[in-house]
Amino acid sequence: MWEHQVGERIRNLRRGRKLTMTQFGELIGRSEQYVSRIERGKKVVSGDDIHKICEAMEVSADFIVSGTVHPIVKLTELCELSPGQIEMTFEMVASLVKFIHAGGNNALLKEAMRRCNSRA
Repeated sequence: MWEHQVGERIRNLRRGRKLTMTQFGELIGRSEQYVSRIERGKKVVSGDDIHKICEAMEVSADFIVSGTVHPIVKLTELCELSPGQIEMTFEMVASLVKFIHAGGNNALLKEAMRRCNSRA
């Protein structure tokens, strides 16, 4: 079961970057067949391969293994943004929280998107 979840996350990362299995395999020093076996959950990914995948795809091992992103990693990325980008990010998150608490009121989400688009 664990292998299938890890494989699915790796496949989604690869596809999200529009890489073929062959291209992805070249990035991590493995064959297309090896990548296929990982993505199908037929092969347990070694710690060394997880490390290579994390470096190639610029994600944390937390994401590969458990599907979560370590908050320190995200905080580091947030610090690289400009003050305006940080403010916009916080406003988007606040609007999303309001949207969820309002039971999915579409007007709140549209207003948040309007504000973000007006700053872009």
